[in-house]
Amino acid sequence: MSRKDAENPLLLTICLIGCFLAVGFTIVAVNVGEDFAIPVGITAFVAAAVILRGPLGKALARRIEGRQEAGDNEALLQAMEELRGQMAELEERVDFAERVMAQQREPDRLQQ
Repeated sequence: MSRKDAENPLLLTICLIGCFLAVGFTIVAVNVGEDFAIPVGITAFVAAAVILRGPLGKALARRIEGRQEAGDNEALLQAMEELRGQMAELEERVDFAERVMAQQREPDRLQQ
């Protein structure tokens, strides 16, 4: 485990949850017996494997590695460009409103 992995809070959280689940399962299995522990353990393992092989597992892996997909960056860049366009439009409107207000005040100044 590298230093980067040791500083990742998500990875630490996943490891702690896994340890607590394993200890809890072991305690329950000792108290209830093998007839309960084996089928439940197999079912839990298969369910975890199915969940982690799907989109949730892939997203978790990307998060742990600290990288994003290119599609995410493209969507962010597109949203930023849209916001820039909206900002430019708002600046034009404010400038226009200031000019109109200045023109309305000029006749008042000239009459005094």
